[in-house]
Amino acid sequence: MKLQLITALALATLVVAPASAGPLKDAWVRQETSIANGLADGSLTPGEAVRLQHREDSIRNQAIFLKSTGGHLGPAERAYLGARLVVARGAIFVHRHN
Repeated sequence: MKLQLITALALATLVVAPASAGPLKDAWVRQETSIANGLADGSLTPGEAVRLQHREDSIRNQAIFLKSTGGHLGPAERAYLGARLVVARGAIFVHRHN
């Protein structure tokens, strides 16, 4: 039951991904899909998935904040968020393959 609930929550977050277009949105979608697939195939425990999801939410909230302060994301802000997403993607890979 918990696994189904967490999977449903992970898939629901795909719908509320940030409205930014381009590579950042693609990265969020790939990471959400990877977490959902990890739950489905058993390579992620529910606790690991929740921790990874919280990290994703933190990055998403920071992107929303940065966008609200200047009206859009500048090149430096996009690069910073992209770097955080790369680190998060590495954590997802490590947790799925341990």
